[in-house]
Amino acid sequence: ERYDPGSYTWETLANMSTARHGVSCAVLEGKLYAIGGVGLSSVEVFDPSSDSWTAGIALPSEVQHGTAITVNDKIYLVGGRNASGQNINQVLCFDPSTSHWSTKANMPTARLGMKLVWFENRIWAIGGSIGSATNKVESYDPATDTWQAEASLTTVRTFAVAWVANSKIYVVGGN
Repeated sequence: ERYDPGSYTWETLANMSTARHGVSCAVLEGKLYAIGGVGLSSVEVFDPSSDSWTAGIALPSEVQHGTAITVNDKIYLVGGRNASGQNINQVLCFDPSTSHWSTKANMPTARLGMKLVWFENRIWAIGGSIGSATNKVESYDPATDTWQAEASLTTVRTFAVAWVANSKIYVVGGN
């Protein structure tokens, strides 16, 4: 659905071809990417200008409950669960110029339900679940393909909300 703030109304748009639970999403070049989900390695791409979905480049394997972020015109898909229901620490990067998902350095902590933000030229993976909620924070440098530990949250959180404003990271809510 799409919200129009001018008329205070919601509009129903074209459906995805596949229902998805545990899907990851990112916006790249003005299009929404619906990535994986429970039982899925497929990707669908929504073009709001034509109100249509097309097949995207599939993941190498199923990823459910991963978290995606767009940085420097690439989508990074971090963590989640695999087809066996195990938390994973993989990092995949989609580059539209090559139409390919590549593997990057693994995140130190396998988890799902974390939030990603772009801060100080790094992707920060905040909280999440390692079987239960965690306070782990780790950051990834796409330029060097390396991870480092950051200061832990004071409260364990999974499925929280996070954003950057005023040169600070804010984290709210979650389990």
